[in-house]
Amino acid sequence: MLQNIKAFIEQKNKISIPAKAIEKIKKSRETALNVLNEGRVVYGINTGFGKLSTIDIPDDKLELLQINLLRSHACGVDEPIDIDIVKIMMYLKIKNLSAGYSGCSIEIIEKLAELYNKQIYPVVPRRGSVGASGDLAPLSHLSLPILGEGEVFYRGVRCEASTLVEQGIYSPASPGAKDGLSLINGTQYSTALLLKAYLEAEKLMHYAELALSMSIEADLATDAPFGENIHIIRRQKGQQKVAANVRKLLEESEIIKSHEKCGKVQDPYCYRCSPQVLGMVRDTLDFVKDILEREVEAVTDNPLVFSDTGEIISAGNFHAEPLAMAADFLSIALTELGNISERRIANLIDTTMSGLPSFLIKSSGVNSGFMIVHVTAAALTAENRTLANPASVETISTSANQEDHVSMAPNAGLKLLQILKNVKQIVWIEMMTAAQGLDFRGGLKGGKGSHLGYKKVRELVKFLENDRVMYKDLNQAKAFYSDKDFYNKILNMINNDNIK
Repeated sequence: MLQNIKAFIEQKNKISIPAKAIEKIKKSRETALNVLNEGRVVYGINTGFGKLSTIDIPDDKLELLQINLLRSHACGVDEPIDIDIVKIMMYLKIKNLSAGYSGCSIEIIEKLAELYNKQIYPVVPRRGSVGASGDLAPLSHLSLPILGEGEVFYRGVRCEASTLVEQGIYSPASPGAKDGLSLINGTQYSTALLLKAYLEAEKLMHYAELALSMSIEADLATDAPFGENIHIIRRQKGQQKVAANVRKLLEESEIIKSHEKCGKVQDPYCYRCSPQVLGMVRDTLDFVKDILEREVEAVTDNPLVFSDTGEIISAGNFHAEPLAMAADFLSIALTELGNISERRIANLIDTTMSGLPSFLIKSSGVNSGFMIVHVTAAALTAENRTLANPASVETISTSANQEDHVSMAPNAGLKLLQILKNVKQIVWIEMMTAAQGLDFRGGLKGGKGSHLGYKKVRELVKFLENDRVMYKDLNQAKAFYSDKDFYNKILNMINNDNIK
């Protein structure tokens, strides 16, 4: 399901609302409007919001109430979040409202779909949500262009939404009762951040296993701790999967066979315990996937409109605690992935540990080799340890103590994305370092997968004969991670294993 969302957005498919969903939306809308016809007072329809919920709003002010809600809540700060995350937000918000439990008008949902289909993407500042009462500020920025207000990206240019209206590219819509609240109540920002991170982290796991297999060969470590029987009796699924993947990547390795009878008794934990550590990262990804798949299908509005019974109930589905804790858990897991990767880099450059030339350079002294490349990895690793402190426990009371426990899911998601960015760089540094080490192993060929990894690194980065400017090599990480054909080769090789 999550990959389908990614594919839908990447392929620039257009959103259309199914007839069955339209029927549900209209029934829900009718239930919400019955409140006005019957003269009842219901939160979010004809009252103020948050601490102002005790103030009744007259019928002739209901449209202004919703407009003012969007304007007043658009309080985001910092640089805009990436457009691909905005796309996910729009997709999820349309999906959420189309479930027919929000009382939102079909016209408003269709207008948001029109913006998506015309590739008019709202400018959404990355900070300003506490992840409860909905992602209020980010979703307000997402919704302002429906009114013809706020900023958007259109054809790669940042501009005022009103400019596109004046040019006739689209017409704004006017929100009625409950519409504005339906747009900004929900976890779509928090969900989009976590979904983006999950999809990238899932790919990164395969690269991390590839880097591990290359380092095992470069450091002349044994593959014995990856034997199937060892991991079966531990009974941890992720651990079994990692061990099986590394076995697959090391198949037919001449390097592994070359030192089967060497004098080493044990390898450092960063090799020997890597299935146990990386296996837990895999298990964490499975946990996060489960949370995300449920949240994507969830209704996170407030109040909820149950058209079958006529009930309109204020509750707390907007609280993003599941996403906050999942993001924190994944932050810890990815930090550990980076931690153990950094340890292997350190082993490879240390001649007393690896037996390779100091700092992986022939003429060390006049040349520093990979000395400061490792320092960069160490800096990123240390930053991750700070960022891995959980955001989900940092609740703070808002709205004059009416909203007195919040999730901080957006903060958890934002720092998760930074950790992910850092770990991708660390893993790339490990692959560069391992490739340099492999060039000192007498021309012996690596395993089926590890050799592919070595060749890919060498397509992007030449062997370090003498010191050169290294940041250009580090910047090749972008080219490495964007090569879909290479990733699919590794994925296909791994998927031939019987551990699924």
